[in-house]
Amino acid sequence: MAQHDYVIDNQSFPATRTDINNVLLAISSTNSGTSAPSTTYANQLWYDTSANKLYIRNEDNDAWIPLFLLDQSNDVAGTLATEIDIEDASGTDTAGTALTIKGGAGTGSGAGGSIIFQTADGGSSGSSVNAHATRVTITDDGLVGIGTAPSTALHVKSANDTVAIIESSDATAKLQIKDSDSTNGASLSVTNETFNIQVNGGTRATIDSSGNLLVGKTSDAFGTAGCEARPEGALRITRDGSTAGFFNRLNSDGVIVSFYKDSSSVGSIQSVSGTRIGINTNTGAGYLLIGGTQYYAWNSTEFRPQTDNARDLGASTLRWDDVRATNGTIQTSDANEKQQIASLTSAEITAAKAISKLFKTFKWNDKVEAKGDAARTHTGVIAQEVQSAMSDAGLDATKYAFWCSDTWWETQTEVPAVEAVDAVTETQTNEEGDEFQVVVKEAVEAQDAYTRTDTYETADAAPEGATERTRLGVRYPELLAFIGAATEQRLADIETRLTALEG
Repeated sequence: MAQHDYVIDNQSFPATRTDINNVLLAISSTNSGTSAPSTTYANQLWYDTSANKLYIRNEDNDAWIPLFLLDQSNDVAGTLATEIDIEDASGTDTAGTALTIKGGAGTGSGAGGSIIFQTADGGSSGSSVNAHATRVTITDDGLVGIGTAPSTALHVKSANDTVAIIESSDATAKLQIKDSDSTNGASLSVTNETFNIQVNGGTRATIDSSGNLLVGKTSDAFGTAGCEARPEGALRITRDGSTAGFFNRLNSDGVIVSFYKDSSSVGSIQSVSGTRIGINTNTGAGYLLIGGTQYYAWNSTEFRPQTDNARDLGASTLRWDDVRATNGTIQTSDANEKQQIASLTSAEITAAKAISKLFKTFKWNDKVEAKGDAARTHTGVIAQEVQSAMSDAGLDATKYAFWCSDTWWETQTEVPAVEAVDAVTETQTNEEGDEFQVVVKEAVEAQDAYTRTDTYETADAAPEGATERTRLGVRYPELLAFIGAATEQRLADIETRLTALEG
C-alpha cells in the first residue's frame, strides 16, 4: 500500500531508484491508503483502505467517482455505480436516451444495496448520474418500485395515475396471480371492453361495457342468479330457491335498513326488543314504527293500534268499501267511562221523530257508473236532511257524534301515456368463448294516460289552486240509538197519560 506524487526528482542514483520503486508500488497498489492521494490526476485510481472502496478521478480532476465496494472478508466486489448510456442513431448521447443502473452499498440514492434504473431527465450529454430521474428501484429487501420508492412488494405509480397492460392485438389484456403450482390463482382480464376478475379458473366478477358490476354471473339478465350493481344506481339480486338478501345488526336494537328520498330520511326498518316489521318467525309478531313511535302492532290473532282510543281505520278520502265480519263491532258502553248522562230533551225528541221519517232508498253514483241498472239499492238517510231536521228543532247537528263532516283539499294531475319500448340487447363473448346477452337499454312497459289525484288534510299543506272538498256522513248505530231513545221516551209518555186517564 503506497501513494506517490508521480514526480521523480533530480537526485543521486540510489535515491532515484527508490523514488521509481515507490511510484511502481503506488501504481501496483492502486494508490492504496486511508485517505485520498494528496496529488491527483484525471482518471487516477485510488483504493480507500479504511472503507474498502475503489474510486476513479473524474475527467475534470475535481472529484472522486466510486466504482466498487470490496468485501475483504468474503473476497467479493459490489458495484457502487455503473452508468450505461444508450445513444441515438447518430451516436449522440442526448437527454432522454441515457439509461443508468445504480446499485451497491454506501450512502446516497444507492444505499443499502438497492438497484436503481434511471433515465435522463433533461440534462445535456455527459450529465452526471445525479442529473437523471429514477424510474425503477429494487431495494436490498426485495421491494420493487416503478415510478416511486417502494413501500410494498410491488409499488407502481405514474404521473397520470394510469397503469396499462395491453395485449398486442388490443383484444385481451390480462394480469395473472398464481400460486406455486401454477394452476390455481386469480387473474384480471379485459376482453372486448369487458373487465373480468377470475379465481381458480372461473369468472367471479365482471364489469361489462355498459358499466354493470356483475358478481356470480357474466350477463345482466335479471332472471340469472347473481348480483348486479348498475351504473344508474340500481341494485339487483337474484338467487335460485333461497333467501335473496340478509341484513344483520349485532349487539343492539335499532335501525337495520334506512330509506331516503332526495337525501332525506323517509323511513326505516328497525328491531325493537327482538321484534321486526313483518311476521317474526320466532314470535309471530310485528309492528309498524312511524317517527320512532310504535303506532300499530300484530300477532297471529290480532291487528291493533299501540295507543288506546287514538287511531282510525280508513280516512275521509280513503274509505273502506265493505267490511265483512262474523260479529258486529263492540263499542264501549261502560258507565264508568261516561258523564252528563241524560234523557232526550223535547227538542231532541222532535228532531228524532223527524229523522225517523227521512229514511229512503238510493243507489251510489260510483256503483251506477260501474254497473248501470245492475247497481243495487241501499237504504239510509241523507246527511244533509238529518242536519236540516236538527236545525229545524233548534239543534246543531255538528254537536252530535252521529253526524259527521270531513273537509280536505285535492289537486288533479294529468299523467301522459307511456309507449312500450323493447329492451335493446347485444351479444358478447366472454373469455371462455361463451356468448351472452347484455342489456344496453332497459325495456319500458306501456301505460295508459290517467288523472292522478293528490289529497291534503289542511289548507296550509295544499298547494295553490287546490280544490276544497267536503263529505258528510252519519254513524248509523248512534243515529238509530237517537231515534230509538226518542221512540221509547214517547211510548213511556203515552203509557203515563193512559194510566192517568184510567185513574
